[in-house]
Amino acid sequence: MKTTLLAILLTAPLVFAADNPKKSRGMDSDMQRAIAFERYKDLASARQARKEARHPSVTYERADRSSDRENNANRVKDPGPKK
Repeated sequence: MKTTLLAILLTAPLVFAADNPKKSRGMDSDMQRAIAFERYKDLASARQARKEARHPSVTYERADRSSDRENNANRVKDPGPKK
């Protein structure tokens, strides 16, 4: 009985080590998913940049912000910190 128990205790780590390969051999599945996600994000941003190059939604040549600077009548000044 003691011999069988000793044999089981000595061989158990070898059996479990064979079932669980070391993670240092290859990439973890989470790491592979993260890399695939980053590649997908890069492809999506490149696709969006191509779309916006063909049909720009904002043109900075027509943006006239000078009227915002000229109208100082409604401007509120910051009183600063209270003492």
